Amino acid sequence: MKKQKGFTLLELLVVMAIMALLAGLGLRTFGSVQQKSRDGRRKQDLQSISKALEIYYNDFKHYPYASGGKIMGCGENATEECVWGDVWQNSNDLTLYMSKLPQDPGGSQYFYLADAQGQTYRLFAYLENTEDEAIAKNQDGEAAYYSGTYCRIIDTVLSVNTCNYTVMSTNLTTTPNIVDSY
Repeated sequence: MKKQKGFTLLELLVVMAIMALLAGLGLRTFGSVQQKSRDGRRKQDLQSISKALEIYYNDFKHYPYASGGKIMGCGENATEECVWGDVWQNSNDLTLYMSKLPQDPGGSQYFYLADAQGQTYRLFAYLENTEDEAIAKNQDGEAAYYSGTYCRIIDTVLSVNTCNYTVMSTNLTTTPNIVDSY
């Protein structure tokens, strides 16, 4: 009789444990890459909106006003609330500012603020990667949020002070107030 060769139960368990460990590390890395990709998209979106805001300023000599974090620059006379994800257009003269006002790729929302005279603006987003160099930082250099902004949806509720990234009009030199650290 010939003796059959094979793996012992212990050897199979060790191989399965190693494979599970590698799969776990791979999934974690994949999740991190996805976060960074969404954050890159958010930054790009705010830059694109910023360029459209400059075109609007050239047309009206002021930036659109804000209402609840939304841009008041759509519809007739460009005075109606724009909806994230819809076209941004002045329906009077058919000026198209953006064919689609970007939406946050992670299900949160962007937030827009303008001063009462329409001479300055700030755009806000929530970046998932708290290690990103561009996010708000408190005095201790820890990740923080901008005061009075609503970007992140937590448990189906839009939460206050959850924006941690901003793009501002070029005539602004000070950053908004920072509150809370993570």
